[in-house]
Amino acid sequence: MTDEQVANPIAISFAHFDGEDEDEARGALTRLMQEFGLAQVLVEGILELVPDSSVWRLTISGDMVQTVNELTKRCEDDPYTTDRGAGHVGAITLPHEDGTFDILISGHVLVETRDELDSVEEFVQHIMTAGEHLSRHEAGHAALRLRGEDTDAFNDPQGLTPSQAVWRKHLAAHIDDHRIERYTAVHAPSPFLHVDHLADAIAHLRDELNESKRTWQDDIGNALFRTMTAANGLIRVIAYLSAELGLDEHGRPNRPDPWPAGWDDYIEDSWDAWTLTFHRLRPVDEPMTVAELQLILVSLCRLASTWLGTIGINYGITDDDREFIFWERDSY
Repeated sequence: MTDEQVANPIAISFAHFDGEDEDEARGALTRLMQEFGLAQVLVEGILELVPDSSVWRLTISGDMVQTVNELTKRCEDDPYTTDRGAGHVGAITLPHEDGTFDILISGHVLVETRDELDSVEEFVQHIMTAGEHLSRHEAGHAALRLRGEDTDAFNDPQGLTPSQAVWRKHLAAHIDDHRIERYTAVHAPSPFLHVDHLADAIAHLRDELNESKRTWQDDIGNALFRTMTAANGLIRVIAYLSAELGLDEHGRPNRPDPWPAGWDDYIEDSWDAWTLTFHRLRPVDEPMTVAELQLILVSLCRLASTWLGTIGINYGITDDDREFIFWERDSY
């Protein structure tokens, strides 16, 4: 521990563990923190990328929505949501104008498992692995912002048509996540593999496209919104998955084995382009210039616009700034 860290003692707080079930969860997490070293795992993961402990606070939350709403002062008619298509958010980093960050980790996600574990030791190890990953991922967001390399620094590039530019803020955020996941894939892999729920993400997109096509005459605005939101959700999964699967020894994109249902329909034809473009990025611990990031963002925005057409969605913006969308398949 450095002198700077001693001068800036680190506190981990709990928030919104209300009710009998949450009290039990908080008790279990407290024991894991104190007796099994979870607190040290979380703190060391953050310090690895953000060594100045005076700029961040760590909170374990029993209700992420309530905690985020309080810290960001969101209005009741615009609450934060943890839903992300077929998945959900397990942690978030909130930057503040004074240059500090609130790092929030869901206590429920931290102890979540998807498989039956044979022993207490396996359960504890699973939680430690999750903590190692989540802490580094969230610290990565803070590190990028502190270096002036996060989404806000590069998400307004030149050279895009209006139809392509609609993707810029979404893909800038996916760039941040991909760079962080490239780092964690080496230093702290997640115990949950994105390839394991890829089929669910594809199925979610298919369902949303079918529902949008069915209902567009009743509410074209809502149908457009749910289509574009679902499409962006799958691109987000692609950004994570390309970091998780990586490239082979010849620099070619690896693919899931076996291919999930729907892979041929929605991903295969564009997988090489997505992965090779994302891999022009460097991991979060290797600095990049704003110019470099904008060049890659432009490529990704153009790719997203093209990809949408390949999956049967004709979307665009006219010269007089009007959106249009057509669902060109009979069914998805």
